[in-house]
Amino acid sequence: MTPPEQRRSLPLIVAQLVRYGAVGLSNTLIGFGVYALCLDLLAIHYEVSLAIAYVIGAVNGYLLNRYWTFSGHDADHATSGWRYAAVQIAAFLTNLALLHAAVAWLAVEKNIAQAVIVPIVFALTFIPNRLWSFAHRGPPIAPFAGGSHGR
Repeated sequence: MTPPEQRRSLPLIVAQLVRYGAVGLSNTLIGFGVYALCLDLLAIHYEVSLAIAYVIGAVNGYLLNRYWTFSGHDADHATSGWRYAAVQIAAFLTNLALLHAAVAWLAVEKNIAQAVIVPIVFALTFIPNRLWSFAHRGPPIAPFAGGSHGR
């Protein structure tokens, strides 16, 4: 039998995962737009294009995840910011390694390779961001709530 605490937290985790997915989708759209612009229009090397896209997407992701997904209003920016940055740097390095391998070793087209890699990196970042970057220390929040905590 599942303990009551776990039954209550499961809807919250699912709600956070759904919101994290929405934020990830916005990051992906922004990131792909910036990546394609840098790569195709500005003729910037694909690995540098990825770095630029990641920085812009990370800023968007930090703000949306902090205030909406994980409602981290009680976490200071210094703590959640550097933790989020650490997770994003690890995600970027993972993405970069996978992208390089796909393009250089497997001869996959750059945009297609990145499209395949995005869901993998998304899956790898949810748990560290939930449990570490934006660890919620305040009262429990309602699933699918806007994160206002009644304020």
